[in-house]
Amino acid sequence: MSENHDPFQPPQIQPPQPPVQHPGQQQSASALDAIIPTNPLAAVSCWSGILGMLLCPLGILLGPLALVTGILAIKKWKIQETAYGATTSKVRAWIGMVTGTLGLLISLSTVVIAILAR
Repeated sequence: MSENHDPFQPPQIQPPQPPVQHPGQQQSASALDAIIPTNPLAAVSCWSGILGMLLCPLGILLGPLALVTGILAIKKWKIQETAYGATTSKVRAWIGMVTGTLGLLISLSTVVIAILAR
């Protein structure tokens, strides 16, 4: 035991090291990809699309936001071309674009029906 440990100092914790990736080997996706977004635009698209569809009056604002961020997320994925988190990001972007479109259509049809009902 050549190391001197000061009992009043917090222990030095080393951050976990990423797995070794050999040339030509793609990094595999893990369960954390579903929790931690690797593409924040895809996560914004997904959540704004879902909220725009569920909260009808906000669909007019959140629907286009979901569409734009979803398209940007898909373009960003095509530029990066990495396997890490790619599937999760693509799914989130598509969920955002579809639910954003539905939320926008529901909101617009609600506004049109309200105007015509007068």
